[in-house]
Amino acid sequence: MDFLEEKRQQIADTDRQIMDLIAQRMELAAQVGGYKAEHGGDVRNRAVEEKVAQRYRKYAEERRLNPDYAEQICRLLMQEAVEIEAAIPRASNRPRHIAIVGGNGHMGRWLNRFFSGEGHRVDCIDPSLPNGLTLADAAKADTVVVSVPISKVDGVLRDLDRICPPTTVVFDITSLKSPFIKTLCALAQHRPVCSVHPMFGPSAASVCDRNLLICDCGNQTAVEAAQHLFGNHGANIRVIPVEQHDVYMSYVLGLSHAVNIALFTVLDRSGIPSKELDTVASTTYRKMTDTNRSVALENPFLYYEIQHLNINRDAVLAEFDRSVRDVVKAASDNNPTAFRALMDAGRRYFTE
Repeated sequence: MDFLEEKRQQIADTDRQIMDLIAQRMELAAQVGGYKAEHGGDVRNRAVEEKVAQRYRKYAEERRLNPDYAEQICRLLMQEAVEIEAAIPRASNRPRHIAIVGGNGHMGRWLNRFFSGEGHRVDCIDPSLPNGLTLADAAKADTVVVSVPISKVDGVLRDLDRICPPTTVVFDITSLKSPFIKTLCALAQHRPVCSVHPMFGPSAASVCDRNLLICDCGNQTAVEAAQHLFGNHGANIRVIPVEQHDVYMSYVLGLSHAVNIALFTVLDRSGIPSKELDTVASTTYRKMTDTNRSVALENPFLYYEIQHLNINRDAVLAEFDRSVRDVVKAASDNNPTAFRALMDAGRRYFTE
């Protein structure tokens, strides 16, 4: 065995030891998570996390390693540990009977796993499932979650109002609220109704450190019920008036999707293969196209609904169009003043 091959083998052995230690660390995290779940402790303790990060920096400096890289490794390990802890089932002190309408969709299945892990009884109501359950069976549940396409929510809510007892908690999880906001607010006047929006997809291992919006439609009982169902798992829960939801989504979803669609449309029309551009890519390009690729693989009908059904669409897309024209004009100008003004405005927006 020559020198290089010997050293590569030693490196491979060291890598195996590192992975063994990481597995050991995750097992310890699972034990901590189990204790927290049993005793009602919070999944995250950010003060402790910062102490751990500083510990990694100290260890790196003592070994003449880059402390910034050490902290990056630390935060990746902590993220994995938090996901493990957050995924540990926590027996609810108030088990509920939950019906998920559209329970065989991607998010419906995610909700089924989440609620079942909490000790709730879950019925999935979906015509694609051979369990014989229909919408009428939602009347047996004390909580009903609507996980159907945006265009169908209004009709389902009206049917549930007719079918379910007046104490049944009802909420949807769709990406837009304006197509059925009047129905939400009307129902909330006489039954516990709110609206929820998990700002993540069905691939999420847990809700930990992910945003979850609860839209207040005028019924505090429903808001508190939703908070109880999703709380204590490290989610970033924010309660907002339902009227604000689609304004935010016109930027967070509508605009971000439009920017990504415009980007891969330009790239597609360039005639240069994606793999060829990857060989000359900058750091910024790589960051952008990592997200861009995932958007290109999403459900076109869902993304169309998010664009088409938002009542704020025209105003935001018009501003997007105007902003692109401003960038083009500023880039074409022989004087950099206008271009610098755009860059300065962006810097102020993200730092002030």
